[in-house]
Amino acid sequence: MSSERLSMVSSLSRRVETVIDGRALGRAMFALVPLLVLALVSGRPGWLAAAIVPVAMLIALDHSQLAPLGVFAHALAISAGFVILMASLAHPLLFVVATVLLGMGSVLVTAGGSALRSLGNFTFIPSLYLACESGEGVTRQALINRSVEILPFLLIAALPILLVASVEHFRSREAGQPTLAHFAKWTRLSPNSERNAYIELVITVALAVACAAVLVEWRHVDNGQWMIWSAASVVTGNAASARQKFRNRLTGAVIGVSFGVVVGLMIPHALFMRVLVVFAAMLTLICIRPYMLAFGVRCACAAIAFVLAGKPWIFGGERLLNVAVGSAIGLLCALTAAAIVAHMKDTCRSTCDSP
Repeated sequence: MSSERLSMVSSLSRRVETVIDGRALGRAMFALVPLLVLALVSGRPGWLAAAIVPVAMLIALDHSQLAPLGVFAHALAISAGFVILMASLAHPLLFVVATVLLGMGSVLVTAGGSALRSLGNFTFIPSLYLACESGEGVTRQALINRSVEILPFLLIAALPILLVASVEHFRSREAGQPTLAHFAKWTRLSPNSERNAYIELVITVALAVACAAVLVEWRHVDNGQWMIWSAASVVTGNAASARQKFRNRLTGAVIGVSFGVVVGLMIPHALFMRVLVVFAAMLTLICIRPYMLAFGVRCACAAIAFVLAGKPWIFGGERLLNVAVGSAIGLLCALTAAAIVAHMKDTCRSTCDSP
């Protein structure tokens, strides 16, 4: 009987592990729990806003194999991107240009290896989200001052990840290797790491981000960061994966927003619940393995946050609309780029084959 129970527990554990990344969950809790406590004790929203920083840094640390020096540079890059985008909010055209350049930069880093795509993405995402959310309701003249006020929260939130990276990097030091030389590395990637063609991807991402950002500024779309990032995220490098990403995001948004609105209407509208919702949303970025499930839960958290903030429940559909429009823009750009590249290859092939 005990062996059967042991087998059932082992089977259940394996199933849970296919959905939840336990190691990532533990590391995320180490970084996020202090922020959660500080947010509850102080009541200052800056700690909640900063929660995206350690999660983004953890993802880049793991997927892009960053060394402590690279982690430190990543924290500075997020902070700089946030300040630049925040300042650019004063002028619509400037915001579009700054967003496009940051989006292009998120792909250009892959010139150093395809594994650095996570580093690029998770510099762009927190910079964009923090700027758009922090700039809401702030006058043009006060945007830079507001960014300076939030900056200390972001830098403090990065410290636990820098500690984790330093400990792990120290443990990975080979015997006889000087400590100083070991810590002078930027990443743990090998010099011969895989490199993919990235120019086409840079152009496609730039076009998708530009279209979404122009639409956001033209129509004064609230929470436009959802639309802009949805456009960029669907551009994956090939048409098949772009279609799959589009379906996953749309399905996750429809189910997640609907579920989130219902839950938001049922739970108490207290600060503690708002903090927990933000906490849960951040965990979905790193702990849930299936993308559609993770995105659906994240959309549910966004809808719950809308309701808890006292907004009419119908505003939860704003998340769905922004995701749908942004993803459609990204898919259209990805398919157009794929068609153009295929046509160019066919033209080149026919030219080369002709006598």
